Amino acid sequence: MDESLIHVLFAADEGYAQHLTVAMTSVLLHTARPDRVAVHVIDDGLGAEARRKIAATAEAKGSRVDFLTPPAAADDFYVSAHLSRAAYRRLSMAELLPPAVARVIYLDGDLLVRDDIQKLWAVDLGGLALGAVPDFGIMASARARREKAAVLGLAPEEPYFNSGVLLADLVRWRAGDLGARARALAAEHRSPHHDQDALNALFRGRWQALPLRWNVIPPVWQLFVKVLRQGELRRAALTARRDVAVLHYAGGAKPWEYPLTPGFNDEYYRVLGETAYRDAPMPQPRPGKRHPLWRQRVRLRLADGWQRLLS
Repeated sequence: MDESLIHVLFAADEGYAQHLTVAMTSVLLHTARPDRVAVHVIDDGLGAEARRKIAATAEAKGSRVDFLTPPAAADDFYVSAHLSRAAYRRLSMAELLPPAVARVIYLDGDLLVRDDIQKLWAVDLGGLALGAVPDFGIMASARARREKAAVLGLAPEEPYFNSGVLLADLVRWRAGDLGARARALAAEHRSPHHDQDALNALFRGRWQALPLRWNVIPPVWQLFVKVLRQGELRRAALTARRDVAVLHYAGGAKPWEYPLTPGFNDEYYRVLGETAYRDAPMPQPRPGKRHPLWRQRVRLRLADGWQRLLS
């Protein structure tokens, strides 16, 4: 296998096919060499038309897609809220990717990449099997900290990472059978944060922190008060916000659920227009959605104000 390739992995079912395609396209639009990006998609129930659109979009941008077939459905895994079982597929990446693939970047389907993925690929993991970005939504919350202490045994000062952006050394994953161990933990416990909790339990004290800009989630992007109150987290958040490399719509407010709104989801709409899903009906609201648009707009205005005041 060509060692000059950058391997990027997604996992999706039919419901996330469009959003995966947007995330993939954002990667290819922001790299100097899309021909060096090898895209892999774990197919957890994609239809033939979805696969065609994903592949056609990648080809139009100068890349290619390899679809990976996972084993039988992960029915034993706990799901809740907006999560689907497709999220657990990342735990099998070391087994599903060809043995010649020694390193991979895993990306969730609800994010946008704004910088060249080569920069993330080049990060030194310091001999560790996993690189990830600290999750300030968890780390800034006293309630979440108590939860993680009870569920994972994490002490208040221990970091916790978000699993939406991962850089994995697959040689070490395979040598330690880490995927199987993570799946066993995920199946054994009905953890509040699902496979993310399983990964944090498995890699506790043994993961490399990646720069915050590579996974900017709403508590950072919108500068939640709980983040602003903590000096070290506040300073890191303000720095990341000035130069976002990955904007991750983690949580319940997804960009495709709302009309085009400058400053909130206009970038999603713009990248969507570069894909084979460009004519998809938009927005795509979820029944019972409890995240009104006005709240997103107010939060972003307040965050921009804090950015100007504190920078």
